[in-house]
Amino acid sequence: MCGITGIIAKKKNSNSELVNTVNSMIQGLHHRGPDDEGSYNDDACALGMRRLSIIDLENGRQPIFNETKDVLVFQNGEIYNYKTLREELKLLGHQFSTQSDTEVLVHLYEEYGESIFSRLEGMFAICLYDIPKEKFILGRDALGEKPLYYHDSMDQFSFSSELKSLLENKKVPRKLNKEALSYYLRTSLIPAPITLFDGVMVLPPGHLLTIEKGEVSIQQYFTIEYKVNKDIVTVEDAILSIKPLLIKAVKKQTVSDVPIGAFLSGGIDSSTTVALLQQQSSKPIQSFTAKFEDQAYDESKIAKKVAEYCGTDHHELVIEDASFTENLFWEIIEHVGEPFRDSSAIPSYLLTKKIKEHVKVAISGDGGDELFGGYDLFQWYRKILRLIQFPKLARAAIQGAAGAVKGSGLLKNSSKLRQVDRALTTAQLDEDEILVSLNEMFTPLEMNALFVEESLFDQSQLCKRLKTYPKESENWSPLRKAMYYRSVHTLPSNMLPKVDRMSMANSLEVRAPFLDKNLFEAAAQLPDEFLIKDGVGKYLIREMMKNDLPESVFNHPKQGFNLPLQRYQNEVFIQLAKSLLFDENPMPQLFKKSELQRIFHQGIELKKDTHQISVFRASHQLWMMMQLFGWMKKFEVVE
Repeated sequence: MCGITGIIAKKKNSNSELVNTVNSMIQGLHHRGPDDEGSYNDDACALGMRRLSIIDLENGRQPIFNETKDVLVFQNGEIYNYKTLREELKLLGHQFSTQSDTEVLVHLYEEYGESIFSRLEGMFAICLYDIPKEKFILGRDALGEKPLYYHDSMDQFSFSSELKSLLENKKVPRKLNKEALSYYLRTSLIPAPITLFDGVMVLPPGHLLTIEKGEVSIQQYFTIEYKVNKDIVTVEDAILSIKPLLIKAVKKQTVSDVPIGAFLSGGIDSSTTVALLQQQSSKPIQSFTAKFEDQAYDESKIAKKVAEYCGTDHHELVIEDASFTENLFWEIIEHVGEPFRDSSAIPSYLLTKKIKEHVKVAISGDGGDELFGGYDLFQWYRKILRLIQFPKLARAAIQGAAGAVKGSGLLKNSSKLRQVDRALTTAQLDEDEILVSLNEMFTPLEMNALFVEESLFDQSQLCKRLKTYPKESENWSPLRKAMYYRSVHTLPSNMLPKVDRMSMANSLEVRAPFLDKNLFEAAAQLPDEFLIKDGVGKYLIREMMKNDLPESVFNHPKQGFNLPLQRYQNEVFIQLAKSLLFDENPMPQLFKKSELQRIFHQGIELKKDTHQISVFRASHQLWMMMQLFGWMKKFEVVE
């Protein structure tokens, strides 16, 4: 595990200039790899990395070359099937000089060229350099666990595992991408390939990028396909098709020359990975959970029961309600490199910091919801599609009645009424816009009111980018469309960046067995009835693991790893919010002050859900604006 970076010259420049810049970019990745660093340069490029030693601690230094020293590779990540690939390549005559998983990449390239990526099982961002051809190949794993940012200009191509590192190259502009700003405010995510830095891109998951003779080309090597396997008829069939692959995925991801631990939230997904990991270990594994002071958000009691049931060596970290510090706020921005809505980055940072005191690698349950239908979003989407079947006039009449009740003030604190009203509003939209609406943080009306220039928000263009589906989706069920949206947009733009950046900020490697490519493809063939049954998500996982986990895991509502942000707003938080939104607002000409004042007061003062807005959305709208202005200030972003 590490971070990779480099500059590829399109025009011949001073090599010393490139080397000096890349050295700075390498140091910007020190936290991702505190154990070692490596570099390479010639007339065409300067490349480098920082290494967190996990496999072949002594000989796994990068770059790694092939036998003839004319192909080299830098890698961030792990190749879980490298031993199988290594044996295959040895039979074909390739000679290895290390035990590292990275070395298989150069030999695979010699044998198969650019098609190597479809053979890899792992999480990775890779840079291959074919020296005689002056050809560079960058590739990213299928689902986007490991990041890769880049900037392409007339004279050079720069890339890095993190934005902070990329910006060490002073030729990379720090200009606000106003198109991306609309995506951030509406949905709280920025879809690949764009970022909030104008001209800075992220390579999408499952893609590779080649640079040859100054020409850049991008192609997709992995696509998500949902096609029901008609041989899966019973739940027993489904378990037989999935459980062996999940067990194998956990086993593959234990490959390491250092100790491994596991996240344990008390939810089904992390409990499943902990149970399977412990079953494969001859001694107690170390499990870790965050314990919130706010009991409404605390799953630590269930996590403890799971740990006792499975026999792990368990650790708890208490997260106090009022322990917000300004340092934590800036740490998140620095490591993500963009404003980040998900406030669970805070407990993620604190928990990974504690885990790093015990182990260098941790297994997580990330991806279980995307594979097996766990999110409430999926069920909301299906309910709204049923609403659409009612005539439009009938829907409008019901919505009018709900609006009248809201306006009367008779049910001021009714969350249920707010949810009904939102569902009816969403049901008025075109089908392809529903998922965008269900994920929104600021409504179109709120965004139009917020911007000084209303033209900055183009709803039609925003929805067009976010609702893109492959042609095959015509045959998908509504559930699968919602799962695709989550897997393509939310997973690589929110969940995985949070896990990667917060863990790597603490030099901890996190692995996610549910995101095993073979398991993902098998889960994509399951009939819908094995995903959600009787309004309960992850039906198959519940059936599959009922003899491996205590009953309490399955009998409590899904909570996720959320932070009660409204309880986290101590005086430091409030003063920082005031400073960023008003005293030091870096873009006062962009947003209306009256709307910022509304967002501030609502975000701080609202402590109970109302018929108009939930506490979660009010507090996170404020957090989003704090993150946005903090990011502009931290990275000196210009309009």
